[in-house]
Amino acid sequence: MSITLPNYITGTYVVGTERFTVTDNSREEVLGPKCGPRKLEVRLFYPVDKEAIVGKERMELSAERVEALQKACFVKELPEGLVRPECYVEVPQAEGKFPLVLYSHGYGSGVTEGNSLLCCELASNGYIVAAIGHAYEAAICEFDDGMVALYDKEIKIQTGGIKSFFAQMKLVWMDAEEEEVYAYFDELQKKYMGFMLGRLPEWGKDSLWVIETLKKFYGERIDFSKGIGATGHSFGGNVAYWLCQYSEAVTCGANIDGGVFGDYTGMVMTKPFLQIGCKMNRNFELKPLLDTVAPVRFELFEGVTHAGFTDLKFMYEPDSPKAKMVVGKMDGCEMHRRLADLHLEFFGEYLKNVGGM
Repeated sequence: MSITLPNYITGTYVVGTERFTVTDNSREEVLGPKCGPRKLEVRLFYPVDKEAIVGKERMELSAERVEALQKACFVKELPEGLVRPECYVEVPQAEGKFPLVLYSHGYGSGVTEGNSLLCCELASNGYIVAAIGHAYEAAICEFDDGMVALYDKEIKIQTGGIKSFFAQMKLVWMDAEEEEVYAYFDELQKKYMGFMLGRLPEWGKDSLWVIETLKKFYGERIDFSKGIGATGHSFGGNVAYWLCQYSEAVTCGANIDGGVFGDYTGMVMTKPFLQIGCKMNRNFELKPLLDTVAPVRFELFEGVTHAGFTDLKFMYEPDSPKAKMVVGKMDGCEMHRRLADLHLEFFGEYLKNVGGM
């Protein structure tokens, strides 16, 4: 497949990675096998000195993972650069402590490596990124005991059918004051999106449990002095907003084209937030602009569709009709550079006190 990946290791460091399982014994699994405690997959991307990777192997996705991604993303093959991204296993982290950023994938077709280019970019610039695999709602999670958790096809997401479709189309084209648009969105989500509203706090709890695990086992590697950042794509970006509202540990967040679902009645946002989106989804993403006393930035990408904010952008021949329909017509390298720069500027300001947006 003749696809050119962008330069996504631009920082001082190269990138190390490790994958492990986190088990939350306080919650019973209600998806998949519907038994046992809730298990999560976590992949860390972290800064590494260049000399540490000599003779080391690059990460490689398992055959099961490649197959699950191909099916979830409706592609025949993955580019070699995404099967074996430029990060290395079994390498020590660079000297010192680094800020932590959580990343959550989108619902259904996402995986912990779904935005590997962005995660590697952050790590090369001095961040530890914990990409969380939300079991049975990701395309695939692989656990330390050899168990493989695929997306639970028995999940019934109540969409409201044709009525919901027309209501959402009305919202897409609605031209009114932001408060009025959000009021209509809020009515729509309460009427048609009950299942997703119920899953939002569960993904939030997944993230909070990962934080506690990292504090316990990786605390000496992480700089918590400015708090923790959170980002994610689609539903995962929505989780970043939830964490900023409900967790004292998470001090800033970014949402990559996720509709901002959730009941935040009477709540005021006090954390800096970066909302990134495409034109089609703008009216689903207005909540960060409202009821906030903290800095908010809203960035719209022209020529990008929803899936085009992820590594899926690099799974199609760039000029093919399918690529333009699924991921948009913006050049992939341009999209990545802008997306990465926004994250680096934002987290640089709020987790490192560097510069400003």
